[in-house]
Order: sequence, then C-alpha cells, then structure tokens
Amino acid sequence: MSRKKSEYEIKDHQLFAASKKVWKILKSENEIATSKLKRARKISIVIASLGVFRALQKLILKLKIRDVALKDDVPIFVIGHWRSGTTHLHYLLSQDDRYMHLSAFQAFFFNMAFTTKWFFKPILKIVMPETRPQDNVKVDADAPTEDEHALVNITKMSGMHMFFFPKNMEYFDKYNCFEEISSNELQEWKSIYSNLLKQIEVFNKQDKKLLLKNPHNTARIKVLLEMYPKAKFIFIHRNPYEVFRSTITLYEKAVKTQFLQEFSDEELNELVFYCYEKMMSKYIDYRKLIPANQLIEVGYDELIENPIHELERIYAQLKLGEFQNVKPRFELYLKTLKAYKVNPKVQLDKEIKEQIKKRWDFAFKEWGYEK
Repeated sequence: MSRKKSEYEIKDHQLFAASKKVWKILKSENEIATSKLKRARKISIVIASLGVFRALQKLILKLKIRDVALKDDVPIFVIGHWRSGTTHLHYLLSQDDRYMHLSAFQAFFFNMAFTTKWFFKPILKIVMPETRPQDNVKVDADAPTEDEHALVNITKMSGMHMFFFPKNMEYFDKYNCFEEISSNELQEWKSIYSNLLKQIEVFNKQDKKLLLKNPHNTARIKVLLEMYPKAKFIFIHRNPYEVFRSTITLYEKAVKTQFLQEFSDEELNELVFYCYEKMMSKYIDYRKLIPANQLIEVGYDELIENPIHELERIYAQLKLGEFQNVKPRFELYLKTLKAYKVNPKVQLDKEIKEQIKKRWDFAFKEWGYEK
C-alpha cells in the first residue's frame, strides 16, 4: 500500500523537552539516519538551552513531592489502542469538574512545567495549532493529554520512544508489554510513573480525582493494578479496519515528523500490525485480574451514536457518582462537536484488508465486528 508524503509538517520535536540524560541514552542506543542528523542536532541545542529550567524544577520537586503520597489512590485509566476513541472519551469525561487531568502544557514541558508556565504556556497558546493534524480534534495548552507524552521526556522507559526510533521495538516490548524486563527495571518504572502522577496532582493544586488517558497503558494493566489496586479502567475498542486506517493516518500526519530513522511504508504496516496484536492480546490476557466493578468496555461506534447512554453506563458500572448532576455538562460539550469534520479515510487495498482479517481475527471475534 503506497502512500503520498504527508502535506503536514510538525516543525517542533517532542524530545526538545527531554532531559539531557534521556537524550544521551537514546543516542547511544539507536542509530540516527543521516537525513535526520540536522533534526538531532537541533534537539541537542534546544535541550542544552533549557537546562537551567530543568535544574530549577528538580530542586522544586525535591521539596514538593518528597515523601508525599498520591492523594488519589483510585485513578481512572482510559485505555485502548491508538485511534480507538481514547481522546474523544477523555475529552468527554473531563467535562466532569470533579476530575483533574494532565494538560497539554504540562505534558509537553513536563521537565520544566513548574518553572516555565509563566513564560512558555502563553507562547504555547499562540503557536499551538487549533486542531490535531491526525484527526482535527481541537487542542490547546489546557487540553487533556495522554501521560506518555510526559513519560517520554523523563525516562527511556517509554514505549513512545518507538515514535522516534521505529526500528527499535524494544521500547514497546519492554516498557509497554514489560517483556524481558528485570525486576529492578520494573521497580524503577513503577517509581517513575508514581512520581509522574504525583507531579500532576501537585501541578494542578486541586483536590480532585485523577483522570488519565494513555493507549500505552493498555498492555500495562497488570502492573498498574499492582500499583493501584482500586484503580478503575475504561477500555474503548473500535472496528479493526478503522483502527488500521486511522493509525496509518496518525503516523502519516504526526508521528513521521518525529522519526529520527528512515522507515518504509512496508515497515510501518508491519509495526502497526505487530503493536495491535501484542497490545490487545496483553489486555485480553490480563483484564480478568481487574474486579468487575473496576472495568468497563465501551465500543467506539456506540459512544458516537449514543454518547449520553454510554456515559451513563460508565458512571453506573464504575460507581463514579450521580450521573444526572453532570449530564448537562456532557450535553453542552457534545453540542460543540456538531461541526466536527473527520479526515478523509485512507483506502485499504485488498492485500492489507486480507492481512487485517487474518492477523487481527481474534479482535473481530472478541468484540463482534464483521469482517
């Protein structure tokens, strides 16, 4: 399946806000393509120039989160494969003001959010596009954002690093699926993730519950349940054909701008197949560990067609409180989406459709989608 080069080009790189240590490790573990060396040098320059802000935040956090326990030990995790509707569901649930979320600003400037919000946040509000290129969803500096964007800049232990180094699938296998990971590394990951959630609480300065969205967490539910035994999970699924189409669009219009390695269309197709198979299989294997009143599964089509009904079902199953009190907020937000336009669909050729049928057969059967 050949594809035209994307007309979109995201000029900034997510690793601009990474720590110097993380960037050094990534460079040592991966080969950067000759065609991407200019971008890599720019990353190095920007990281060096922001060092003082990272250092100041490090001092601040030693005082703010040292020996501080997470106030909310019942976080809500919105999970599901990329392009299954996790962002839409996250935005919807965020209309309930009893919950706090990681904002786009804190996510992308996580290493320095405490020391630069007076300066970078106003700038981000000006330069940030009004919508995301992959799906036209509105976005701004305060928009709910997935926490992997923060994790990727503070540690090498993030599956999102495959968005920069797609030839290195160890990041996905080891830090999303926790395969071939030592007990010491796993404990370190738990500590880093726990501190990440604490920073979200401290940054928000609000006594609210944590509402988190992260597709990468879909394969991590066993470990997350060990860390937060009372946590609640909302899993969203979508027709596999649509997931494949939309995931390719995500890569073409956003992720490819972050690549530091050359990667062919054929390699990208295989990456999408591989990640879906592993992520969804891990979820199916481990969901039985979650108590029934702490997990609910939602279909993307059902959420789009009857959002209020699905939201009410979520609130009832997970015992999130009186739904009627927040229903008007959801209805008001849904009215703002009436003018929303989806991107044109990527056409799937016959060969790709046959591969989807064969390799993702388990998902068609599991959630009742027609082939």
